[in-house]
Amino acid sequence: MTAAAGAGSDDRSLREHPRTIGWFGTTALAMGGSNQSLFLIPALVVSQGSAAVPLLVVGLLLSWAAAPGWLELVLMWPNRVGGIAATCAEAFRPYSAVLANLTGVCYWWGWVPTCGLTAILSGSAIHQWVLPQVPVTVLAVTIVVLFTAVNLAGVRWVTRLASPIAIGSALLAFLSVIGPVVTGRTDWHQAASFHLVSPFAGVFGEITSAMAGLYLIGFAAPAFEAATCHVGETKDPVRNVKRAMIASGGMAGVYFLLVPVVWLGVIGTDGLSGELAVSLGPVYGTVLGAAAKSAAIMFMIFNMFHGTLQPLAGAARTLSQLSEDGLLPRVLSARSRTDTPWVATTLTAVLAIAFLLAGDPVWMIAAANFTYLIGIGLPSVAVWLLRRQAPDQHRPWRAPRGTVMLGVCAAAVWGLSTVLGFEQYGLPTVLFGLALAYSGAVFYTWRVVRDRRAAGLPVYFRSMHMKLTGAMLAVMVLDGAGYLLAVQTVDRGQLMLTTVLQDIFVAVAILTVTVGLVLPGTIAQAAGQLAASADRLAQGTLADLTKAMEALAGGRLEDAHAQVDETPVAVHTRDEIGTMAESFNVMQRQIAKAAIALDVAREELRDHRDHLEDLVARRTVALEAANREIEQRAAELAEQGQQLERTLHDLESVERERRQLLAQTIRGREDERTWLAAELHDGPIQRLTAVRYGFEEASLALEYDDVADSKALLLESQQRLEQEIRDLRSLMTELRPPALNEQGLEPALRDLASSFTRRTGLECPVSVATTRRMTPEAETVLYRVVQEALTNVANHAHAGRARVELVDAYGGEGVDLTIDDDGVGFALEDMPSFVAGGHFGLAGMRERAELTAGRYTITSTPGHGTRVQIWMPASEREVAAS
Repeated sequence: MTAAAGAGSDDRSLREHPRTIGWFGTTALAMGGSNQSLFLIPALVVSQGSAAVPLLVVGLLLSWAAAPGWLELVLMWPNRVGGIAATCAEAFRPYSAVLANLTGVCYWWGWVPTCGLTAILSGSAIHQWVLPQVPVTVLAVTIVVLFTAVNLAGVRWVTRLASPIAIGSALLAFLSVIGPVVTGRTDWHQAASFHLVSPFAGVFGEITSAMAGLYLIGFAAPAFEAATCHVGETKDPVRNVKRAMIASGGMAGVYFLLVPVVWLGVIGTDGLSGELAVSLGPVYGTVLGAAAKSAAIMFMIFNMFHGTLQPLAGAARTLSQLSEDGLLPRVLSARSRTDTPWVATTLTAVLAIAFLLAGDPVWMIAAANFTYLIGIGLPSVAVWLLRRQAPDQHRPWRAPRGTVMLGVCAAAVWGLSTVLGFEQYGLPTVLFGLALAYSGAVFYTWRVVRDRRAAGLPVYFRSMHMKLTGAMLAVMVLDGAGYLLAVQTVDRGQLMLTTVLQDIFVAVAILTVTVGLVLPGTIAQAAGQLAASADRLAQGTLADLTKAMEALAGGRLEDAHAQVDETPVAVHTRDEIGTMAESFNVMQRQIAKAAIALDVAREELRDHRDHLEDLVARRTVALEAANREIEQRAAELAEQGQQLERTLHDLESVERERRQLLAQTIRGREDERTWLAAELHDGPIQRLTAVRYGFEEASLALEYDDVADSKALLLESQQRLEQEIRDLRSLMTELRPPALNEQGLEPALRDLASSFTRRTGLECPVSVATTRRMTPEAETVLYRVVQEALTNVANHAHAGRARVELVDAYGGEGVDLTIDDDGVGFALEDMPSFVAGGHFGLAGMRERAELTAGRYTITSTPGHGTRVQIWMPASEREVAAS
């Protein structure tokens, strides 16, 4: 099956994850890796003696060496989850999808058995001290199920549970170190005495034992890499993931350095190799006394809980991310409403339960660690490859100079420890580890087959990949058979020779993994890319080129076109396949040049043809343009005629309105004279006649020496005369306000507004922002406009208030008068009907303004009031005397 056959690389999910956790929650989850040292220590001390302590330190240093490169790797794709192994898919994709699948699946297998083992250890502690009536297996399964339910609720709930567990575990870890040191109960000589248990004498035996211990001590790496499993779910990943990794590394120093050294100094090798829940009592007894045993039990429970919780959150997301990348079956990428990969989480829990029901023997843990070392070793290689192949790719955080090679060296040490240490756990362990490593390739093949069938593509079971992989598997089977024959013929007493044979078998087995999975995948992927590119070339550019030549021969210039689809084959190998890929790319470039040359020739022929057609088209266009111009001129003349008709009609309407207004003005003047004559006749003349009669009566009284009566008559006549003077002044005010002549326009307007308010009860504020007097004619016009406008407000507007404003306008070139109200308003198109109905108020205002070279505008909308504005030019103004 070719790697290129899978559509996975082009079918990756683009859905992002909600970012809900910070650096503390990430650190709390990562501590599930540090806490696993507790179940390693007894096994290490039994197999390697007290030398297990410096081996733990070596494992810690190797992890610190690889951590900067891991951090750079995961932050290059900050929307992914699953940690360093899942991110390798991006780095290894140009080389081999199988290699990317191998890294992720091996990483996941490394976590699954420890999930069940920690559940067994915590269940054992609970059974021994809390629930002796409940079997350990039942308790362990219950713990896995409960923690699975928490994971299905979402990563936020997982961190909420992991945080108090991490705090409790850390406090008890610090207490187990500080208490014995402060109280002086630590035997530093004993803590610094290390003895390595060897399977046989000699330097090779010691190396074998050390490598076997170092092989298991790969489990120090989870304290670092577990902090990268939730990058896509972390708030501000560049800052928070870096903090989490530093904090996790610091806690790893406590668990893998301080804790073992102090414990060794307090309880010795025998205590470390026993049941820690019992043997740790003296460690806490220096501070807690009688509560020491409970503290030891709680410490174990906290740590084992953590070791069970973390794989369900981190390793499950690795499977989910690989599925989204097209490297595992689609079902594993299914997410719940809480963004939990529920299928991958459930699968992890089910297999963890299966392992714990099998008892999680040491050989099974060792086999899982074989796959785990692959999962943490290859990411360092991926970082190195990315530095070489993509040096300019964006890196939010770069590992310091030299640390990338330190990570590669750490991966090499882990690989060497696997070759020299894995064999110590027996042939079944080796075979089981190889089966776990190969399982990922099976599931990848399944995904490729499903994707090709869904795309309607053929499935090739006799592909080069399948043949090479099958051949490598046959080599491994023959290697195993040869190993068995060799071991059976060797004397059982020759342990060193047996060990050498086992080492050779392990080395060949590991080489088989590389050659059987990686090399066939790389070759198949390169060949698949070449095949796909050749197919695109044959069905695309070459087919178009053939059709274009046929069209050119038939004179169909529009069809003589070949689409250039040049997709270079990217093969990162320096062998025959790489050379073939480069030759294929050269061929693509040459074909592309031929297609471009065809386009150039077609364009030249088209230019000549177009030139001839253009000569004919120009004449046609010129005639059409002339016709269009004639039609346009005719349309313009017709439009101008219509516009002239509308103008004449408007002039007739204006003239008719002007005649009506003039007639009304004449009638108004006659009516005003008639009214004035009537007012004078019926009022002042009659009353002045009465005053005259009063004076005559007073004169007669004086003639008869009736002074008192004469005085009374004169006083009455005086009062009548004063009243008449007031009435005449009132009449004069109606004709022309005295304030307008004596004080100016502003006082006259304020008097007019006050009179309006007293008469109607409506508020009418007046605002004047001009300090210069105007000509009497202009002031009279403005005054009469305000008078008429307020009369309309009182009679027709039904307003609640009115406002008068007089301000300078246009930089002193004129004055603006505004009268507005909040009344019912009217439609402007109804104004002509006002004049026809005998209402000349609005028309009179406009006529007054235009007679004094002013401008008159009115705005009104039904329900939104009316505004009248008069602009008077500055030429009608006089500068006031200073």
